[in-house]
Amino acid sequence: MIARRRVGDKGAVDMLKAAGFNGIDYSLCSMDDWYETVDSPVALDFAAELREYANERGMAFTQSHAPFRFKYGMQMCEKTEEYRQIVRSMEFAARLGAPMIVIHAVLCPEGCDRFEYNLRYYRSFLEYAHRFGIKIAVENLQGRASSDAPPTLLNLGCAESFCEMQRQLDDPMVCGCLDLCHALITTGDPADFIRKSKGFVDYLHIHDNDGIWDLHQLPALGEPGDIAHRNFQMPWSRVIAALKDISYSGPVNLEPLRYMDNFRTQELPLALELAAATGKALGEMILKGEDPQQ
Repeated sequence: MIARRRVGDKGAVDMLKAAGFNGIDYSLCSMDDWYETVDSPVALDFAAELREYANERGMAFTQSHAPFRFKYGMQMCEKTEEYRQIVRSMEFAARLGAPMIVIHAVLCPEGCDRFEYNLRYYRSFLEYAHRFGIKIAVENLQGRASSDAPPTLLNLGCAESFCEMQRQLDDPMVCGCLDLCHALITTGDPADFIRKSKGFVDYLHIHDNDGIWDLHQLPALGEPGDIAHRNFQMPWSRVIAALKDISYSGPVNLEPLRYMDNFRTQELPLALELAAATGKALGEMILKGEDPQQ
């Protein structure tokens, strides 16, 4: 939540409501005040209070995102601080009323059975998912070894591993979150990724990029090469057709993080209004299978 960094949690709820949103993605990934907000003695009471505050305004926390500081080789138990933070985030997000929390798979080194390692990693959180009543969302990732390295398919970056992870976990507290731009970066064909993932897509992360970097920009609803699309590469016509083909009916969750970071706090309300209008338009297109170019 970029907005909460600027105006606080309740201020962010009010700002998002005024902009036209009805749902909030509460991200616990890069919080400067994580210990004060999520891990304090009164944190769960605060989460319940914030949930009530949002509900009174017709808003809901529709998803959440756990920290992803856990690294290969760390112990998969609460004695490891990075692991404990994920567990605590699950509990906090559940108290907010979020139905799911995204937990990133771990990027493993060469020579490791990456799939089996992450299968064990995800399974280790299932007891907490059942205890707190919140689903674990498996997300397709870029698999970059470093910020300047090329993307790979190694971190659930293809439809086959994305679906197979959910299939083998085989638990009602597991769901799939397909990040369209990650699919564009790793495979170059997000529409094909969508069709191959039929039956395993419960949530979407929607933003736009140049096909190389995870830019997290507001979707430009044109086609690559169109002047309105600038240098973005998401083929929205084909993506929307594919989502229609798999009968996607879940939330339309925007992740235009860097788009929002471009604006000063006083400009955020207008930036969010545009984002809300874009998200609403996308939702209607997906529902009806409409081509953005028509």
